[in-house]
Amino acid sequence: MTSIDLFQCKQNLGEPLRDYFQKFLQLKAKATDIPEEVAIEAMIKGLRIGLFVGHLAREKPSTVQALYSKFEKHYRLDNDLWKRLEEQN
Repeated sequence: MTSIDLFQCKQNLGEPLRDYFQKFLQLKAKATDIPEEVAIEAMIKGLRIGLFVGHLAREKPSTVQALYSKFEKHYRLDNDLWKRLEEQN
């Protein structure tokens, strides 16, 4: 597993943040020798444009653990949004 593989992991259109988070974590687990700053950059670049990306651009985490914490907080919000959208449709 190389850093190039991590940069190829993208959040698909309509893919909930949680699903992307899990997909990226599975790849990251196979890439143990990748520097933290590279993994952080790959995870952020793989996100679709949205509020969370804007937040990360303003307050970029310095460690993978800090990024994971931010993801967990935001994917719960994202999950609630998806549920509301499904209820409205």
